[in-house]
Amino acid sequence: MKRLVLLTLIFVAVAALAGCAAHGPLTETRDGNVLTFTRADTARSVTVTLAEDLKYDKRVHRDFMGAKIEGDLYRSPDNTSVLVSSLKRTVFQDLIGRELDGPASGVRIYPPQTSWLPRLCQLVRAYVVALDSDVVAVVKFGNYRGENGECAGDVTQEGFMAARFDEVAAFDKAADESIRITR
Repeated sequence: MKRLVLLTLIFVAVAALAGCAAHGPLTETRDGNVLTFTRADTARSVTVTLAEDLKYDKRVHRDFMGAKIEGDLYRSPDNTSVLVSSLKRTVFQDLIGRELDGPASGVRIYPPQTSWLPRLCQLVRAYVVALDSDVVAVVKFGNYRGENGECAGDVTQEGFMAARFDEVAAFDKAADESIRITR
Protein backbone atom coordinates (compact mmCIF):
# COMPACT_ATOMS: atom_id res chain seq x y z
CA MET A 1 0.00 0.00 0.00
CA LYS A 2 2.84 2.38 0.90
CA ARG A 3 4.46 1.61 -2.43
CA LEU A 4 1.25 2.45 -4.32
CA VAL A 5 0.91 5.77 -2.46
CA LEU A 6 4.58 6.59 -3.12
CA LEU A 7 4.24 5.78 -6.84
CA THR A 8 1.09 7.90 -7.03
CA LEU A 9 2.87 10.86 -5.37
CA ILE A 10 5.84 10.53 -7.70
CA PHE A 11 3.52 10.38 -10.73
CA VAL A 12 1.62 13.50 -9.57
CA ALA A 13 4.90 15.37 -8.93
CA VAL A 14 6.31 14.48 -12.36
CA ALA A 15 3.02 15.43 -14.05
CA ALA A 16 2.98 18.77 -12.21
CA LEU A 17 6.57 19.53 -13.22
CA ALA A 18 5.85 18.59 -16.83
CA GLY A 19 2.79 20.84 -16.79
CA CYS A 20 4.86 23.75 -15.49
CA ALA A 21 7.50 23.17 -18.15
CA ALA A 22 4.86 23.06 -20.89
CA HIS A 23 3.59 26.49 -19.93
CA GLY A 24 7.09 27.98 -20.01
CA PRO A 25 8.32 30.68 -22.32
CA LEU A 26 8.78 30.50 -26.03
CA THR A 27 11.80 28.40 -26.94
CA GLU A 28 14.25 29.41 -29.64
CA THR A 29 16.56 27.19 -31.62
CA ARG A 30 19.13 28.64 -33.99
CA ASP A 31 20.93 26.75 -36.71
CA GLY A 32 23.00 29.30 -38.61
CA ASN A 33 20.57 31.61 -40.35
CA VAL A 34 17.47 29.59 -39.49
CA LEU A 35 15.73 30.41 -36.22
CA THR A 36 12.69 28.50 -34.98
CA PHE A 37 10.45 29.70 -32.17
CA THR A 38 8.14 27.14 -30.55
CA ARG A 39 5.55 27.29 -27.79
CA ALA A 40 5.73 24.16 -25.66
CA ASP A 41 2.12 24.40 -24.51
CA THR A 42 0.60 24.59 -28.01
CA ALA A 43 3.42 23.11 -30.13
CA ARG A 44 2.93 25.95 -32.59
CA SER A 45 6.07 27.28 -34.18
CA VAL A 46 7.41 29.93 -36.52
CA THR A 47 10.62 29.70 -38.54
CA VAL A 48 12.65 32.72 -39.62
CA THR A 49 15.10 32.09 -42.46
CA LEU A 50 17.67 34.78 -43.22
CA ALA A 51 19.72 35.15 -46.40
CA GLU A 52 23.19 33.66 -46.36
CA ASP A 53 24.90 37.03 -46.75
CA LEU A 54 23.65 37.95 -43.28
CA LYS A 55 26.29 36.84 -40.78
CA TYR A 56 25.54 36.13 -37.13
CA ASP A 57 27.15 38.83 -34.97
CA LYS A 58 26.02 38.30 -31.38
CA ARG A 59 23.25 37.86 -28.86
CA VAL A 60 22.06 41.28 -27.75
CA HIS A 61 20.35 42.44 -24.56
CA ARG A 62 18.99 45.98 -24.68
CA ASP A 63 16.55 48.19 -22.85
CA PHE A 64 14.45 49.98 -25.43
CA MET A 65 11.60 52.30 -24.44
CA GLY A 66 11.12 50.48 -21.15
CA ALA A 67 11.19 46.97 -22.64
CA LYS A 68 14.00 44.47 -22.26
CA ILE A 69 14.83 43.25 -25.75
CA GLU A 70 16.88 40.11 -26.25
CA GLY A 71 17.65 38.63 -29.62
CA ASP A 72 20.10 37.54 -32.27
CA LEU A 73 21.83 40.23 -34.30
CA TYR A 74 22.96 39.57 -37.87
CA ARG A 75 25.00 41.94 -40.04
CA SER A 76 25.08 42.36 -43.80
CA PRO A 77 27.94 43.52 -46.04
CA ASP A 78 25.83 46.55 -47.05
CA ASN A 79 26.02 47.91 -43.46
CA THR A 80 22.47 46.94 -42.59
CA SER A 81 21.61 44.67 -39.69
CA VAL A 82 18.76 42.36 -38.72
CA LEU A 83 17.58 41.67 -35.18
CA VAL A 84 15.45 38.58 -34.54
CA SER A 85 13.71 38.63 -31.17
CA SER A 86 10.73 37.31 -29.25
CA LEU A 87 8.64 39.10 -26.64
CA LYS A 88 5.51 38.57 -24.64
CA ARG A 89 2.58 39.96 -26.61
CA THR A 90 1.69 42.44 -23.86
CA VAL A 91 5.26 43.80 -23.76
CA PHE A 92 5.27 44.18 -27.56
CA GLN A 93 1.91 45.96 -27.52
CA ASP A 94 3.18 48.37 -24.84
CA LEU A 95 6.27 48.98 -26.97
CA ILE A 96 4.32 49.87 -30.13
CA GLY A 97 1.59 51.70 -28.24
CA ARG A 98 -1.36 49.72 -29.55
CA GLU A 99 -2.93 46.29 -29.37
CA LEU A 100 -2.48 43.73 -32.10
CA ASP A 101 -5.73 42.84 -33.78
CA GLY A 102 -6.83 39.25 -33.52
CA PRO A 103 -6.98 36.79 -30.65
CA ALA A 104 -3.99 35.80 -28.52
CA SER A 105 -4.13 32.25 -29.82
CA GLY A 106 -2.87 30.76 -33.04
CA VAL A 107 -0.27 32.10 -35.46
CA ARG A 108 -0.75 35.33 -37.39
CA ILE A 109 1.83 36.84 -39.71
CA TYR A 110 1.32 40.59 -40.14
CA PRO A 111 2.34 42.49 -43.28
CA PRO A 112 5.79 44.11 -42.94
CA GLN A 113 5.98 47.84 -42.29
CA THR A 114 8.74 50.34 -42.98
CA SER A 115 9.40 53.37 -40.81
CA TRP A 116 11.86 56.24 -40.76
CA LEU A 117 13.42 56.87 -37.35
CA PRO A 118 14.82 60.39 -37.66
CA ARG A 119 16.55 60.54 -34.26
CA LEU A 120 18.50 57.38 -35.12
CA CYS A 121 18.87 58.23 -38.81
CA GLN A 122 17.61 54.77 -39.74
CA LEU A 123 15.13 53.13 -42.03
CA VAL A 124 13.51 50.17 -40.29
CA ARG A 125 11.48 47.35 -41.80
CA ALA A 126 9.64 45.26 -39.22
CA TYR A 127 8.15 41.79 -39.66
CA VAL A 128 5.83 40.71 -36.84
CA VAL A 129 4.32 37.32 -36.09
CA ALA A 130 1.87 36.75 -33.24
CA LEU A 131 2.47 33.28 -31.84
CA ASP A 132 -0.25 32.70 -29.24
CA SER A 133 0.59 35.03 -26.32
CA ASP A 134 4.06 35.84 -27.71
CA VAL A 135 5.41 37.85 -30.61
CA VAL A 136 8.35 37.13 -32.88
CA ALA A 137 9.78 40.30 -34.38
CA VAL A 138 12.34 40.53 -37.17
CA VAL A 139 13.64 44.04 -37.73
CA LYS A 140 15.99 45.19 -40.49
CA PHE A 141 17.88 48.39 -39.71
CA GLY A 142 19.41 50.51 -42.44
CA ASN A 143 21.54 53.49 -41.54
CA TYR A 144 20.85 56.39 -43.83
CA ARG A 145 23.21 59.24 -44.45
CA GLY A 146 22.74 61.71 -47.25
CA GLU A 147 25.26 62.43 -49.99
CA ASN A 148 27.20 64.69 -47.63
CA GLY A 149 27.14 62.15 -44.81
CA GLU A 150 24.47 64.13 -42.96
CA CYS A 151 21.46 62.64 -41.25
CA ALA A 152 18.02 63.82 -42.33
CA GLY A 153 16.98 63.83 -38.69
CA ASP A 154 14.67 66.79 -39.05
CA VAL A 155 12.61 65.18 -41.82
CA THR A 156 9.30 63.61 -40.86
CA GLN A 157 8.47 60.06 -41.82
CA GLU A 158 6.05 61.20 -44.52
CA GLY A 159 8.58 63.68 -45.90
CA PHE A 160 11.40 61.15 -45.91
CA MET A 161 9.30 58.44 -47.56
CA ALA A 162 8.03 60.82 -50.26
CA ALA A 163 11.41 62.44 -51.01
CA ARG A 164 13.28 59.14 -51.14
CA PHE A 165 10.62 56.82 -52.53
CA ASP A 166 13.03 54.83 -54.75
CA GLU A 167 15.55 54.34 -51.92
CA VAL A 168 12.82 53.16 -49.55
CA ALA A 169 11.46 50.78 -52.19
CA ALA A 170 14.97 49.34 -52.73
CA PHE A 171 15.41 48.93 -48.96
CA ASP A 172 12.05 47.15 -48.70
CA LYS A 173 12.86 44.86 -51.63
CA ALA A 174 16.26 43.92 -50.19
CA ALA A 175 14.67 43.22 -46.79
CA ASP A 176 11.91 41.09 -48.32
CA GLU A 177 14.48 39.08 -50.27
CA SER A 178 16.64 38.44 -47.19
CA ILE A 179 13.93 37.60 -44.62
CA ARG A 180 11.47 34.73 -44.93
CA ILE A 181 8.99 33.72 -42.24
CA THR A 182 7.03 30.45 -42.31
CA ARG A 183 4.80 28.64 -39.88
